[in-house]
Amino acid sequence: MRHLRSLTVVTVLAVAFASILIVSPPAAATQNRPTWTQGDFWVYTRTQGSATSTIRVDVHERSTLTFALGSYSVWHITTTTTPSGGSATVQDSWVQDSNLGTAQTNITFLGSTITVKYDPPLAEAVFPLAVNAQWSLSTTVRFSNSTFTLPFAYGATVIAENTTTVAAGSFSVAVIQRTSSGGGHDRDHYSEGAGNHVRRESYDANGNRVSDQQLTSYRYQSSTLGLLLIGIGIAVVAVIAIAVLVTLRRRRARGPPQAPPPVPPPPP
Repeated sequence: MRHLRSLTVVTVLAVAFASILIVSPPAAATQNRPTWTQGDFWVYTRTQGSATSTIRVDVHERSTLTFALGSYSVWHITTTTTPSGGSATVQDSWVQDSNLGTAQTNITFLGSTITVKYDPPLAEAVFPLAVNAQWSLSTTVRFSNSTFTLPFAYGATVIAENTTTVAAGSFSVAVIQRTSSGGGHDRDHYSEGAGNHVRRESYDANGNRVSDQQLTSYRYQSSTLGLLLIGIGIAVVAVIAIAVLVTLRRRRARGPPQAPPPVPPPPP
């Protein structure tokens, strides 16, 4: 009976634990790098003053770019920006998911497409992210059809770990702050669970928020796979426990083994 009660408790706890992991919003914690997959996407609504726009980021094929300082494994990313009442524009970029670093991007200027290369990639984060983590990095900017190069130094600090709620849900995030031009600063709310930032804010030198970009929908397959594996693991534990319960019950139903008949005394 004691074994039956113990196994029942294990099964109930396993199912309860799975429910907590899958249903409850995550608590603030150290954020690790994403692992993107072809087909992942993120859709944002951006507000800047009275203007609004929709931004969609799509992950396409993976490739390797070789620059002067090294070779980089990157994802081809398209960023489609559609202003309210306007026409959509698409920008192609090649980004590392290991540090959200842009290695190459195409910019349209005066009707011409200019390829901008960052060697090494211009990183948005240095993982893992925890409060007070900071970094100072540098890259060399190169332009297509030009020998001109521009050294560029940059840095950022993780100022908080909290839960950020947007239209797409509530996410455990690390808030990365970096200085922007004109004395202002930007704040990115990065979530490991979403595989990207879920909110991006810009402030002017007086501390006034001038733009706000929030996640409205997304597809991040690595996160879905993680929940699926958790569910499968819990299900396996439950099935094993139930099988043992059934076996023990059957043994109890049969009763204790019969004692052998007494041996007759030897003849006189």
